[in-house]
Amino acid sequence: MERKLQVKDYITIGVIVAIYFIGFNIIGGGLTALSTKLLFISQGIASLILAPLYMLFIAKIQKNWSILIFGFIMTSILFVLFGGAWPMAFGYIGVIIAEFVARSGDYKSATKNIISYVFFAYWSIGVALVYYLLGDKLLKSTGFNSEQIADFMSNITTQTLIVGLLVIAVLSFIGGLIGKKMLKKHFERAGIV
Repeated sequence: MERKLQVKDYITIGVIVAIYFIGFNIIGGGLTALSTKLLFISQGIASLILAPLYMLFIAKIQKNWSILIFGFIMTSILFVLFGGAWPMAFGYIGVIIAEFVARSGDYKSATKNIISYVFFAYWSIGVALVYYLLGDKLLKSTGFNSEQIADFMSNITTQTLIVGLLVIAVLSFIGGLIGKKMLKKHFERAGIV
């Protein structure tokens, strides 16, 4: 199988990035808007819901560097929107690991693709880390008053960060399992992959 990315692969990556990013922001942003307590957990829930899209992506392209490009674009968009270069490094590290885990199974091993997704799901953790580390400064710059900032920051603690990291891992794994089943049941039957 040809492992070099073609123009059609880059177009597929662009389409998947757009769908995934919009879906992630609707799900994650909507839940976080309900309560800042859900900032970290919302990323796990979004990862659960969007896992079938990732599994379809891997099944459709199955070429070296495709996951890396996908994840780097996603993480870079967050960097441009929110800043905070070193927290974004966590997202890049997760994406790099995801690429090599999926590649080690030739992009065909369901188990390795699911594990790959668990690492990929950390592309978004940079936003949560930026708020964890710099939230009060960011919120001041957007016009929040002292009371709003204190309320927001009271929900962003080390404990919520740790729980959020665990939630992302567990829910992305479950999402990967669901995505694997959907891939076999729906996408393969429909001739999409």
